[in-house]
Amino acid sequence: MLYQQKLDAEVSQVKSAIINMLSQSKHPTHQKLLSSIISSQHNEWLDTATQNLGPEYEELIIRMTKLEAAISQIEIGQYGICCDCEAEIPVRMLEQDPTTQRCEKCATRT
Repeated sequence: MLYQQKLDAEVSQVKSAIINMLSQSKHPTHQKLLSSIISSQHNEWLDTATQNLGPEYEELIIRMTKLEAAISQIEIGQYGICCDCEAEIPVRMLEQDPTTQRCEKCATRT
C-alpha cells in the first residue's frame, strides 16, 4: 500500500506539472487537452498527450507512462515482479524508484 500511495502522489505531481505547462499555451490542441486532463483519469488522456505534445513534455509523458504501468501492475498483483524473468525486484530498488520494472540482473542487460 505504501508504493500505491507514492505512485498516486507522483501521478498528481506530474499531472499538475503538465497542467501548468498547458495552461501557459495558447495552442488550441493544448487547450483541448488541458480540458481533458482536468476532467479525466490519466489513462484516458495519456495517449492523446503522447501524440500531440512536443518534446518539452517528453520527460513528463515518459514518467506518467511508467507510473501508469506500475499502478497497473499493482492492480493485477504483479507489482515488484520483474517483467522479464519474474524474479522479485529488491525493495531497495522499488524504494529508489517505485516504477522499476526489472530486477538488477535484467536491468543491466537492457
